[in-house]
Amino acid sequence: MQYEDIRLHLWQEIADYLFKCFTWTSLFDDHGHFNVLALNRPALPGIEGRLLQYQRAVSPAYARYCEVSGVAGEGKKLLDWPPLPVECFKRADVSSVTPENACAEFYSSGTTTDARSVHRFRDTSMMQKAIIYQYASLIGRGIGPGTPIFSLMPSCDDNPHSSLAYMISYLMKTVGGPKSRAFFSMDSGLDVDGLLNALRDSEKSGTPVHLMGPAFAYVELLDAIGNKTFSCAPNSALLETGGYKGRSREIPKNELRDLLAQKLGIDRRRIYGEYGMCELSSQAYELSALNAPVELIPEEGLFIFPPWMRCIIYSPDSMRPVLPDNDGQIALFDICNIDSAAYILTGDLGRLVSLPDALRMQTPGHPKFALKLYGRAPSAVPKGCSMAWDEWAAKKS
Repeated sequence: MQYEDIRLHLWQEIADYLFKCFTWTSLFDDHGHFNVLALNRPALPGIEGRLLQYQRAVSPAYARYCEVSGVAGEGKKLLDWPPLPVECFKRADVSSVTPENACAEFYSSGTTTDARSVHRFRDTSMMQKAIIYQYASLIGRGIGPGTPIFSLMPSCDDNPHSSLAYMISYLMKTVGGPKSRAFFSMDSGLDVDGLLNALRDSEKSGTPVHLMGPAFAYVELLDAIGNKTFSCAPNSALLETGGYKGRSREIPKNELRDLLAQKLGIDRRRIYGEYGMCELSSQAYELSALNAPVELIPEEGLFIFPPWMRCIIYSPDSMRPVLPDNDGQIALFDICNIDSAAYILTGDLGRLVSLPDALRMQTPGHPKFALKLYGRAPSAVPKGCSMAWDEWAAKKS
């Protein structure tokens, strides 16, 4: 009962913090109020250490990894703790929630022969807060209320183990207009005819639309469109996320977005990406979603995180943090991952890019850095922690 009380206290404190983050970042800076709140907001002393200490106590997998990584003390700051390699979600039961007590269970993508990550949730209420607060703060500011969301993903009812399907379905339910619909089913695939008809109807009525889906589904859509073009209403937007995973021919990202803008008539600046994974509860969005002046954005493909996440880049050789503008492996701390591992090493490569002050002032939360994402590392397990990884695997077996 002791740990249950600790969890309940942490859950409430984190929920309150997320709401404060949302109110800070959703305010406009017309009279400087945003700046005052952003710079003087109260901190949560030790919340990272307290959450990770709790997770070490209730998760044997994380406790073992802390042990072989040489972390014996309580750890008062985030860098005192080792990020758990995301591969652990495939090789061990990272969650403190049993299958019988889970309300949701998300799997990573992969073939039937691959080991797949498993992320269980006792409840999804914190995940829902993370989804809607981040969306409303960043994306919703430039999209009219009630804009229909056209999903190129199965609904979460049709595909309950996909965290991306859950995210899009939740947004359709909470912020999407009444004509929101999923145009993809697990049985028949993408409903191309239905989607094209819906796009044509929206075009005729002058209603903006918001498309959401993975890259491979957009390739299928483009193939179906052929020589036809659409003129989606102003303020339409398009979320392009995920990869191809052998499901279609691959098109380079910039070329894909250029084609989508040309064929659908959506402003190229309103086509944006999302960075998330089944092992997380929160997600990052691409800076282009803010529709900021192009000249202010240092380069394309930059992602910003909500205030309740931390992104740290580690050297693959030494497993020590590197300064911004240096390449390395991406570690993320997601405070909403209460019942699994909050601090994970993603297996992706990237670097933190400094943002100019003029862009920071236009960006909710005034982040100092954005993430340049390169993609998957050649090995999901970095050299610097290979010994700890081998020890962890040996103890597990």
